[in-house]
Amino acid sequence: MIRLNLDRIFKIKGITKTNQYMMKLGNSVGYASQLVNDKSVSIRFDKLEMLCKAFNCTPNDLFDYTDDGKKPLPEDHALHSISRSDAIGEVNKLLNDLPMEKIEELYKILKGK
Repeated sequence: MIRLNLDRIFKIKGITKTNQYMMKLGNSVGYASQLVNDKSVSIRFDKLEMLCKAFNCTPNDLFDYTDDGKKPLPEDHALHSISRSDAIGEVNKLLNDLPMEKIEELYKILKGK
């Protein structure tokens, strides 16, 4: 099943007030709620483009494929390229478990210092 996975991108971008963020982008309260709560059954191309611009990403970054088990795809099928792991959750856990001095070291590495 292909689905719009905004929760993943919200975590990556550090967006906690998701409905408010989506409304700030120009979405109605109802549509923002549908998108945020994974209740949307379709998305127009102009809305998809708006999300890609807002998040600085491609459509592939917004979608997730999960095998529904009904008719498994071959391992080399292209849809598997948009299957996402919980890497964000894992990274957050790793960062939370690091001592402050290690976080400072990591920050310096990321900043190229």
